[in-house]
Amino acid sequence: MNPCSTFTCLRCSDCCYFSDLREAPILLPHEVYYYKVLAKYLGVKLEFIQLESGLYKWVIKGHCPFYEHSTRTCKIHSEKPLACRMFPLLLDISEKKLMVSSLCSWVKKCLQVVTSINSEEDIVKLFPSEYGALRELVKILYSSESVIAIAVRGNSVKEQLNMLREKCIIIKILESSIIENLYLLILTNCSSDFVEGTLGLNNIEFMIEEKLTHQ
Repeated sequence: MNPCSTFTCLRCSDCCYFSDLREAPILLPHEVYYYKVLAKYLGVKLEFIQLESGLYKWVIKGHCPFYEHSTRTCKIHSEKPLACRMFPLLLDISEKKLMVSSLCSWVKKCLQVVTSINSEEDIVKLFPSEYGALRELVKILYSSESVIAIAVRGNSVKEQLNMLREKCIIIKILESSIIENLYLLILTNCSSDFVEGTLGLNNIEFMIEEKLTHQ
């Protein structure tokens, strides 16, 4: 099989190491809240800087605090930030430009294939899961409605989802692989009061309402 036919992480860890703050990931507000919950559970310290856009720059000096040196893997791989899930795709929000990082080892190895991209279909074929993460980010950033993000604990969340669907559009359901019975829900087209009443305040780790439309 052609190693350049589809993006494959080479586990070089270069994308998990940061020597310049400008290269660090940018997170959505609800991601900051969510990773603080995981960090507290894992005994990890995190630092963020809020940007004028309402987004956050993750301050990382050296390797990401969730990087596992012994296995060269990510401790939160299945629930890592959209910026990490997208990589090596990069989105310039202000200019609405999609780019590919030249820092990625796979991109360097397969540069000829990457530079031959000339359509959305080519991007989807080359970066299928990464493009999926990009679409999720764009959906949240450019939603015409406010987005409600909730981290909720409980063993009845899956049943409560049916009630939420009555008045909400569910953008995302993420079940944590780190903390048992912890779910991250991204909703739109409904009120926070309805969500609180459905899930119960005692079970909610946090709930924030985001309005991050970038024209």
